[in-house]
Amino acid sequence: MYQFREKCYTKDPKEEKIGDSALRDEGASLNIFSVHPSAGYHDKPSLSARPSHIVPLGQRVELQCDSNRSYYAFMLYKEHGNPIPQIQGRPFKKKFVLDPVTSAHAGTYRCQGFNYHYLFKNSANSDPVKIIISGIYKKPFLLALQTPLVDLGEKVTLECRSEIMFETFILTSHKNGTIKDSFELSAEHHLGGSQANFSTGPVTPDHAGTYKCYGSYNRSPYEWSDSSDPIDIKITGLYKKPSLSALMGPVVMSRKNVTLSCVSDLQFDMFHLSTEGVPKGHGLPSVKSHNGTFQANFHLGPVVQAGNYRCYGSFRKSSHVWSTPSDPLYILVTDNHRKTHILIGLSVTTILVFLIILLYCSTKKIIMDQDSDVRTILNSQDPEREEVQEVTYLEFDQMIFKQKLTTPNSQIPKEFSTDPSVYMEVRKC
Repeated sequence: MYQFREKCYTKDPKEEKIGDSALRDEGASLNIFSVHPSAGYHDKPSLSARPSHIVPLGQRVELQCDSNRSYYAFMLYKEHGNPIPQIQGRPFKKKFVLDPVTSAHAGTYRCQGFNYHYLFKNSANSDPVKIIISGIYKKPFLLALQTPLVDLGEKVTLECRSEIMFETFILTSHKNGTIKDSFELSAEHHLGGSQANFSTGPVTPDHAGTYKCYGSYNRSPYEWSDSSDPIDIKITGLYKKPSLSALMGPVVMSRKNVTLSCVSDLQFDMFHLSTEGVPKGHGLPSVKSHNGTFQANFHLGPVVQAGNYRCYGSFRKSSHVWSTPSDPLYILVTDNHRKTHILIGLSVTTILVFLIILLYCSTKKIIMDQDSDVRTILNSQDPEREEVQEVTYLEFDQMIFKQKLTTPNSQIPKEFSTDPSVYMEVRKC
């Protein structure tokens, strides 16, 4: 705790921490003197929030004030949001820690530098920093209306929706763990919730990154909902495409392991795999092969999804920017047990049909021997009688075999019944 006596410090810590307990214990006695925040004669300092100006409820944030002048200390002022008298004008060395944060800490802050030998020669105010407290409301949902793999020059739309009737949605983009940009849209209300669609394009490599969304109300713009689950947007088409192949062929037996190999003559740091336009798992590091190319082998394991697979290459310095996709490789998954059942079924059917044909032929021979005399007599009485070609159909209907005898070919039925029956034409035994 700072104590001023005759314009000197008795304690000079590098960091000052303030929370609810500290505010209650130290009270307003810390504000020993007051300097109007609009005063300033020298270069203004810079104020930053670390690790981010969006702070989850109950977490901590460091407000750091820096200047190229040799100011001995700084003071912090809160301009918007609920006032906290204990913070206003409180001196600190370089860092002012809020831990744990509450909704009362949400608002706009500035800092000012001063020299304790010349209290009235203070710096100008820093640019404002907004401290947003998230986690006040339930998180919304963030959806990519297209695939998260976006070709260079295409458009992308992210939809933020919630069952809560928010008035505003905020979309934030993150790169290398820090917030790069944020966008706000008024919410559209519908039955059962609210939503907003964030569209952009044609996309460039700058659009690649991780996105989250939040909901808020206009009456409390510094208090946001919890963040949605993140969505990673990859921009593809920046580099030459690699090639993808299956080491054991594109036909995979069910519950068998399969390995896909992604190869390129470019020295990519990582290779990535996608299924039907959706990234599959994490990327694999590139390995140089004996022929000078670079590759990675993706072991898919015993559960393989059928469909089109593609692979991509990327560099470590821009992990969300990928190459042009490889040509698609279709993986077909077959079931051994099903094939066995089909083969067994066909074999039994073939044997059964063969036995029926033998039975029919034997029966027909007996009938023909008995009728031979009758045919001879009929033909001798009517020499112009045309020889009739016999066509016999065997109908197999639920294991009941019926023999049908028809005469000329012109009378052969053109259409068969839709009953589950099997017809076989037997010309000659």
